[in-house]
Amino acid sequence: MHPSSIDNMKKAVALLNLNNNLTVLDVGGRGLGGDRSYYHIFKDISTTYHIADIVAGENVTHVMPEPYSIPADDNFYDIVVSGQTLEHVKNPFRLMHEMKRVVKSSGFIICIAPSTGPRHDVIDCWRFMDDGFKAIAEETNLKIVADWIDIAYDKASRKWNDHVFVGQKI
Repeated sequence: MHPSSIDNMKKAVALLNLNNNLTVLDVGGRGLGGDRSYYHIFKDISTTYHIADIVAGENVTHVMPEPYSIPADDNFYDIVVSGQTLEHVKNPFRLMHEMKRVVKSSGFIICIAPSTGPRHDVIDCWRFMDDGFKAIAEETNLKIVADWIDIAYDKASRKWNDHVFVGQKI
């Protein structure tokens, strides 16, 4: 995972004034020769850290039977995070609805996706412009807590310019 993604997740978490003993779901955090999860950011404040992905793999606790189906109970997680995943999802609106389903009332969803950058996988559908997450929040009835595009400082991250979204289930 590129450095700005880690930094932006830390910034998003810092905005929320979270308690300890959180249940966290990381959507798309499967490791591929390196950890693509945000576990290290949440390890001191979470009692449960699950990873959902469409493919079984390193650290995956919940294999999704379909692209828009997270095998978890309604209203289970305090926070759902996803980084560098939504650009690979054919319908990010549907996946965001599913993330909202599994997050508790007043819980948070934090997503980081590129606003720029080259194709980088077999399926690579989207770049999220400044209005992208506003449209998703409107469609899914999420309150926007924060929404920004980070112009990255380091060369490895600069080509992506992370779009960071923090939403709350209302």
